[in-house]
Amino acid sequence: MKKRVLATLLCATMAVGLLAGCGAAQDNSESENSGEKVFRYAIGTEPTTLDPNKCNGIGDNEIQHAITEGLVRNTAGDVQPGTAESWDVSEDGLTYTFHLRDGLKWSDGEDLTAADYEYSWKRLLNPETASPYAFIGEYLKNGLAVEQGKADVDELGVTAIDDQTLEVTLEKPASYWLSLIGSSSQYAPLRQDVVEEYGTDFAATADKNVYSGPFILTASENNEYVFEKNENYWDVDNINLDKVEMSFVEKPETQLSMYEAGDLDYVQVPTAYVPDYQDKSETYMNGNVDYCYINHKSDNPAVCNKNFRLALNYGVSRNDYNKLANSDVHNAVNGLVFTGLQANGKTYGEAYQLNSYPLDGDKKKAKDYLAKAMKELGVSKASDITVELTTTDAETSKKSAEVLQSQWTENLGINVDIRQVTYSEIYGEVLPKGDYEIAFGGWGADYDDPYSYLELFKSDASYNYSQYKNKKVDKLLKDTQTQTDAQVRMDELHEAEQLIIDDGAFVPLQSRNAYYMVDDDVTGLNFYFCGINLDWVHADVANE
Repeated sequence: MKKRVLATLLCATMAVGLLAGCGAAQDNSESENSGEKVFRYAIGTEPTTLDPNKCNGIGDNEIQHAITEGLVRNTAGDVQPGTAESWDVSEDGLTYTFHLRDGLKWSDGEDLTAADYEYSWKRLLNPETASPYAFIGEYLKNGLAVEQGKADVDELGVTAIDDQTLEVTLEKPASYWLSLIGSSSQYAPLRQDVVEEYGTDFAATADKNVYSGPFILTASENNEYVFEKNENYWDVDNINLDKVEMSFVEKPETQLSMYEAGDLDYVQVPTAYVPDYQDKSETYMNGNVDYCYINHKSDNPAVCNKNFRLALNYGVSRNDYNKLANSDVHNAVNGLVFTGLQANGKTYGEAYQLNSYPLDGDKKKAKDYLAKAMKELGVSKASDITVELTTTDAETSKKSAEVLQSQWTENLGINVDIRQVTYSEIYGEVLPKGDYEIAFGGWGADYDDPYSYLELFKSDASYNYSQYKNKKVDKLLKDTQTQTDAQVRMDELHEAEQLIIDDGAFVPLQSRNAYYMVDDDVTGLNFYFCGINLDWVHADVANE
């Protein structure tokens, strides 16, 4: 068991070799003697926001899962009552009536009521909020129309009947909706008076918010985030940790050194180090599928050409990519949907096989498709084609881009320029505004269903960053939302995925395995592949 150091984290931004000299570690005897239970870990990507309605990505969601409470709580796929102690569902699956618990309180002691959910959900869909994740509210009746400014927010399918009764009407039945709202922070309640008090500064820092969840955020500055148990939480007796210290430490190697030094209780092992820690680490599949988005409305005619997109796909050896970019620790894939999802009693991967690109690539087919594309584009030499590959400025993303650049340059003879931007820029500006030609990214499911991945290629989806359009795909995806036969519905989803592959709509690369190490005295961590990867809400620490 590693020594527990309940103190300010080591100087995270310094070189790994200098960590021992940072001087931030302190004697932990006083904290241990007090019996305080503290869990410490680090993140490699800064939160994009602390505003629940505006959260954008798994990292944001994991924070909100601790400081907000939905009507239900999804813990690694197990959906249990949250602030709602019970609910009724109409026979057609469209209307949910939630009955909230007695005595619910915000962290400041004010009453938490059904109106706080109504306000939050209307704010989420209100175009003035400009939530990058507003699409997740489109399940609500008139959700899309409100989001697009075609209907008033008061027409949204959510109404607080009284302080303890919330009536929700969906646009269409969704068997996974409770699972979705149980792990999606955008459906958390918000206090209107607090939001209006701080205006554009709402949730800018820990003190500019109130909290409904198991923990409150007490600090959020200098790359350190401190969570403390919310004594007003309805289920506080089942919360074990007193405090959680989360730090932003960009370099995964630095995080690993901090863990080895005893200054973190949990660490995700960097891919380059997995072979060295294979016997010491544990693993889980986190549901993230990495791929390259392709902008189908780009100003570059090459990437808008189907044959060129197919050349890109056949010109990649996904097996080699996985070895070179990620030390062979992930799974090379040639599809869009995470194969570990459930599909009528089997995993999606067991139930369906795609007719897709070989994992080792096919140089001959790649050149054949390139020749067709060049003829259609009026280009005589492959070297006359230049494409730009956009990625984040993280070292791991840069390495991935360089591997792809090398393969496409060697196998196709084209030019590939790499453009790096920040994480917040790529998901806040670059992808939403179509300011790219090809972009390295990916997706993790919001719920356990293939539709969560496939809807990104539905022409009217707000998250259709590829600006892809296929009428057959649109019809299939639309049909799945009203199809009552579970097997037929899953077949339709698979057919839609095959069409997207046939169009070369994107470049699939890998699905991720997460390797991690955790102190022996830490128990109760949960891992999931939908919306949240690391869930420490019900963790416990056995102090010595």
